[in-house]
Amino acid sequence: MIAVRYIAPLLLVFGVQMAFSAVCAADALWESFDRLGGVDHSLADAALADMFGADPELWPDWLDPRAVVISAGRDGTLLVVREPYRQSCGQYLFTVFGPQGVEGARNRLGAAFCAGDLVVAPVRGRGFPDLLFLEGHQRDPTDDVWRRVDQRARWTGTEWVQIIQK
Repeated sequence: MIAVRYIAPLLLVFGVQMAFSAVCAADALWESFDRLGGVDHSLADAALADMFGADPELWPDWLDPRAVVISAGRDGTLLVVREPYRQSCGQYLFTVFGPQGVEGARNRLGAAFCAGDLVVAPVRGRGFPDLLFLEGHQRDPTDDVWRRVDQRARWTGTEWVQIIQK
């Protein structure tokens, strides 16, 4: 009876942690820019302005711009904008913006990633999750052939670094 009294709270804490991890590890749910809040909507529009112009009303119908807000634990949330790119390196260009500041503004975190898909990978003990950019391609300098490369990127606080798993 005494053991149950001590084990039950531990099992409850473990269950809550597992449920939270499952929610964080869920695939990114891409939403239309219209579903984003005011500041995030403007930021997402601006991310695509270089390629498609500053007026979203003039963007092509096929564009279908999408973004996702990802939990960054106690640090807040990240905004990732997915831009159709269709280049040799990948189908999309992913631009990552950091947590909201004092007035809701977000800073761009490093250069954009060219890939075909994004998977969010929470890292225990870190606020920011790792971002897995899948189905990307890079040109091999030795034979000039494009080869598939999947990247696992981790934010260090100043830049994205590629995590190489052995």
